[in-house]
Amino acid sequence: MKEYFQLRIKMLNRHFKDFGVEPILAYPIVILLFTGISTFLYGKLQEYAVFVYCFIAISTLSKLGEKKRNDFLKSCFIKRNYFKVRWIENSLLVLPFILYILYQKDFFYAVILYLIALVLSFIIYNATASFTIPTPFSKKPFEFSVGFRNTCYIYPFIYWLTYKSIEVNNFNLGAFSLIALFFMLLNYYSKIEDSYYAWIYKKSPKDFIVNKIKTGIRYGIILSLPICIALSVFFDTYILIIFSFQLGGLFYLTQAIVAKYSMFPEEVNIPIRVLIVMSMFFPPFILITFPYFYSKSIEKLNAVLND
Repeated sequence: MKEYFQLRIKMLNRHFKDFGVEPILAYPIVILLFTGISTFLYGKLQEYAVFVYCFIAISTLSKLGEKKRNDFLKSCFIKRNYFKVRWIENSLLVLPFILYILYQKDFFYAVILYLIALVLSFIIYNATASFTIPTPFSKKPFEFSVGFRNTCYIYPFIYWLTYKSIEVNNFNLGAFSLIALFFMLLNYYSKIEDSYYAWIYKKSPKDFIVNKIKTGIRYGIILSLPICIALSVFFDTYILIIFSFQLGGLFYLTQAIVAKYSMFPEEVNIPIRVLIVMSMFFPPFILITFPYFYSKSIEKLNAVLND
C-alpha cells in the first residue's frame, strides 16, 4: 500500500516536470492558487459559499469511485487494504477543502464534508450502466449525451443556485452558477474517444473540428439559456456582464474542443490543462493558446482522417 502512494506521488511529480516546473516550486504554486480561488469564492458568495465549496469538494471525489478504477485496485490489494486506500485517497483529496472551511470557522460543515468523503470511499459507480438516462442530445457527437448522463445529478444543484441567487438578490451567486455550468461542460471534452470513432466521419480535419464546435456551442446554449434568461430578467442592470459570461463560456468551450484533439489520440495531459486554466485567469493568453491548440489538432487529426 505504501508503494502505491509513492508511485502516485512520483507520477504527479513527473507531470510537473513534463510541464517544466520542478515539484519543489509546483506545490507552493498550487497551494497559493487553491487559497486564492477559495478566498475569492468565500468573498463573492458570502453565506452560501460553504455550500458551493462543499459541493466542489464532493465533485472532485467522483472519479475515485469509478468502477474500472476500483476493479483495478481490488486486483492489487486485499479487501482490508483496498478500503484503506479508498479512505486515504478520499481524505487526502478533501483535506485542503476541510482545512480552509476550518479556517473560515465553519466547523459543522467541515465535519459533514469529512463524513461524506468517508461514506463515498465505500461507493462505486458504473459510468456505463445498463440502463439509459434520456438526454436532449443526439448520440453523435457523443460528448454531451455521455457527459449529461454522468453529471445529470449536478444540474438540479446548478439551477437551484440560480433560483437562490434571485431569491436572496445575490447576483454573484447566479453568475457562479453559470460559470459552474460551463466548467462542467468543459469536462465533457476531457475524455478521448478511440481513433476509429473519428476516422469513420471521413471529413477533413477542419470540417471535423468545425462540426464539433458547432455541436458544442449549440448544446452549450441550450443548457445555459435558462440561467441567462432568468438572470437577465431579475438582474437586468447586469445584462452586459451576463452576456459576457455566456460568450466567454462558449469561447472557452470551443477552446476545450480544439485542445482535446491537440493530443489526439492520447489523453489531454496536465501541461495542456494548465495552459487552459492559465487562459481562463488571464483571458488575453487565449490569443496564444487557441491558435496553438487549433494548429496541433489539425495536425493530429490529419494523420487519422486521411489514413
